[in-house]
Amino acid sequence: MTNKQKASTAAWVVVIIAFFGGFALANIQNKVPPVIDVIMLEFNIGETDAGWLTSVFTIMGMITAIPASYLMRKFGAKKIGVTALIFAAVGSAIGAFTEGNLTFMLITRVIEGTGVGMIAVVGPSVISEWFPPEKRGLPMGLWGSWMMCSQTLLFLLGVPLVELGGWQAVWWFTCIFAVVVLVFYWWKVDDPPAGTPNYALGEPEDEFHFGEAFKSGSTWLITLCGVIFTFCCFGFATYISLYWAQTFTGGDMNQSNLWVSILYAIEIPMVIFVGWLLNKVKLNNRHWVGTLGFALYTIVLFLCFRMDNPAMVIPFIIIYPFLEGMIPTVYWTIAPSTAKKPEYAGTAIGILNVGLNIGTLLGPPVTGYFIETYGWATATIPLVVAAVIGAIIFAFVKSYDEENLKIEAEAAKAAELAE
Repeated sequence: MTNKQKASTAAWVVVIIAFFGGFALANIQNKVPPVIDVIMLEFNIGETDAGWLTSVFTIMGMITAIPASYLMRKFGAKKIGVTALIFAAVGSAIGAFTEGNLTFMLITRVIEGTGVGMIAVVGPSVISEWFPPEKRGLPMGLWGSWMMCSQTLLFLLGVPLVELGGWQAVWWFTCIFAVVVLVFYWWKVDDPPAGTPNYALGEPEDEFHFGEAFKSGSTWLITLCGVIFTFCCFGFATYISLYWAQTFTGGDMNQSNLWVSILYAIEIPMVIFVGWLLNKVKLNNRHWVGTLGFALYTIVLFLCFRMDNPAMVIPFIIIYPFLEGMIPTVYWTIAPSTAKKPEYAGTAIGILNVGLNIGTLLGPPVTGYFIETYGWATATIPLVVAAVIGAIIFAFVKSYDEENLKIEAEAAKAAELAE
């Protein structure tokens, strides 16, 4: 096996385990919606407070996202990833002992959010280290499926776990999953070793200026797109099973959870396909795929809480994943490229993750407020308006990959002539 083949094999091993790190943290993030009816009854709360239980953990995600990108450069992917998994597992374990105390449960969700905020930076940063820009689409597509894999699994297992051991069984399941992944993460995930290309290394440490990463307007634009996407998708995901249960299944969350699980299972190959497709698209044209995704997404968002005929459910389950799934793969792939220099890719991903956490924080409680106050149908309006704005903003996102590749090629040519 050649050195190039060894590097490629090592890169994919790292990416797959890093993906499972994201999968484990997403489980901890997404464990409320599949059992939201039980949680609302146990804690005697309405849709708005239940929305805060879904999203409050993002407070620490916002705080840790940018520092995580800096700390990863200092301490490496292994240490930061393992730390993230420890925070999430400990928070979930403590939460399992909460008995009807909403305040204490919210605190444990914030602890979990520390881990989620860190892993969401580490995963894409590792990919940007191991893969050159033109080949990041497929691994970013795999990474982009972490949320869908989690939602598929938890909506499938949520009710059976509750029947087995109450809502606490869901908390213990996510905790154990995280601990198992932690072992593999410590074993295999790391930065590229000496002698292997590091595509996000860029300037040496004494020439690295952290604040330079904040000067890219394109990074802030894609961050706004991230805010809007998570506002919409978590506003949808938190309540869709409850809506279907109340509207079509006579309160049977097991059936409606199964429908949601199938929906996200369909989305998994979709995001990976979009990642493969992005490898075929010119670097400077990838943002148009995000624009198209947002524009089409408005259609299913408008319909999501307006369905009144059971015959609409199956077509919706099939169509929704294709329209939602385009967006996250694009922003994960493009985010490192919005940095004006490769060494600032990690910080660009950190900034994006702040935006993703802001959207996740706001989406469920805002949607819950509209549901409680104005009804299900009206709750679709802020989601649709947000998606339209997202489509417009995505059109102005710029990638610096081609410029950086040109600069690198010129530098290599100059070095060759100097010899």
